Amino acid sequence: MTARPNILMIVVDCLRSDRVFGPGRTSLTPRIDEFAARSAAFPRMFVENPITSPSFASIFTGCYSLTHGITGLLGVQMDAKPATLAGILAGHGYHTYAEVTGPLLPVLGIGRGFEAYAHRGQAESGDTRWGRRLLERMRGGGFAAPWFLLVHLWEIHQPRHVPAAFRSAAFGATAYDRAWSALDGFIGDLIDAAGPEALVILTGDHGERVDEAARPDTLLPYFMDKLGIPRLNHEEDSRVQEDVALYKKRSRQLHEVSLRLDEHTRMREGPIAPSSRVRICLTLVRIGLSRIRTQRFRLTPDGWREFWRNKKEDFQVGLAVGQGDSRAAQRQILRMTLSQFHLQHGYHIYDYLARIPFLIAGPALKAAPRRQMSAVRHIDILPTLCDILGLQPPAGPMHGRSFAHLLDSDGVEERPLYMEARGGAQAPQDFYIRGLRSGGWKMAYAPVDSDAPIELYDLAADPREESNLARGRAEIAASLRTEAEALAGELAGAEPGGGLTAEEQILLVEKLRSLGYM
Repeated sequence: MTARPNILMIVVDCLRSDRVFGPGRTSLTPRIDEFAARSAAFPRMFVENPITSPSFASIFTGCYSLTHGITGLLGVQMDAKPATLAGILAGHGYHTYAEVTGPLLPVLGIGRGFEAYAHRGQAESGDTRWGRRLLERMRGGGFAAPWFLLVHLWEIHQPRHVPAAFRSAAFGATAYDRAWSALDGFIGDLIDAAGPEALVILTGDHGERVDEAARPDTLLPYFMDKLGIPRLNHEEDSRVQEDVALYKKRSRQLHEVSLRLDEHTRMREGPIAPSSRVRICLTLVRIGLSRIRTQRFRLTPDGWREFWRNKKEDFQVGLAVGQGDSRAAQRQILRMTLSQFHLQHGYHIYDYLARIPFLIAGPALKAAPRRQMSAVRHIDILPTLCDILGLQPPAGPMHGRSFAHLLDSDGVEERPLYMEARGGAQAPQDFYIRGLRSGGWKMAYAPVDSDAPIELYDLAADPREESNLARGRAEIAASLRTEAEALAGELAGAEPGGGLTAEEQILLVEKLRSLGYM
């Protein structure tokens, strides 16, 4: 095709598919519902690694994370070999723009191929000056046509952005649902501002835990027990919202410690130098003082227990640093990061974390609106868009394949998906989940811990993944594990690029700690 439509891609951080298509959803989203009714809609799109940076890299490259190089939040950078969606579009005459937030800093390399890559603070939401200016720019021809515009929205990420007008049960049963209801108007405005001829995509980067709880015979409780982390209450309430905000304040220097330890471990220069030990220990003292300030008004029995537990954690990190043991210190920081404030996504590969919606509409599709129940993947987005637009797929590495033929089809496909969860940890040997979703089964295991339980679910009979069948169906679990191991070995053989420099690490760390990721 010669005429290129403008393309608007809206990616909502933490957007679960059941909040767009689920029959029991409690949010009110009339404008999104209207868009879904005129879209080719895929309620069953799955991500490989349910955390923001790896997911965006997979969307942009069509590759799994072991190939594109973004396996977590820290110390990673996208490999230069895979072609990117923005780069491909730019090569065919598109002007490419990105409006992103959260951990998607330019230093990751995810912005490669964008003409303009704008990173904003996560407080700049659709109902602020940033949102109004973006809409004005779209309506006023502020983007040179043909354009590709990526808009990354943060409002339903913890802590949820729920304006006062939406803080009632009428807009949802949880803060998550109310934040999603509140975002409906801005998303509708973005779609309208794109114009009737635009190709519009609405999707998510990963799902989110809202009120799901881990079961005893599964990997998360095993790792938390192994690391000495108390079992958690998984209900979402106002306390979680409050705790996320508190954690952001009281751990502002934690990444400085993590950064220095990570750099030391990668350099492999033996014990931590005495001067570094002093600097890190001083940072830990500042963390402790910060925690005292943020907890001083919560002197309840529970508050005191939490306070002394935090003091113990600080002491244990300081002791490991004082002894020059970077490995032990990293492990202790992992314990601190796998707290109730971070068990929102990225800690497992369950469908409520990995299943997202994908909706696409516009004259360029030449397909009738329909809901397609095939299982498609993040890594399939890039080749699908190339197919729709009549562009030559990239010659470099790519694991996804187009699902454009399903846009106007009643046939159902089930595509196997390799999956990972690292929890944003810097010591993956202590927390690393790998798995495979294939043939109606989901299998998860710990590749570096032979004592950890294996999880196996019959997805047709048990879509909520509540009954672990690994013991009774060991032959299926073993077969899926063999397949996952073989694929992981093949992907790792691609040898993605190295990590960040010290200066790049500092920039990324500063942002991540402000977001409260660790």
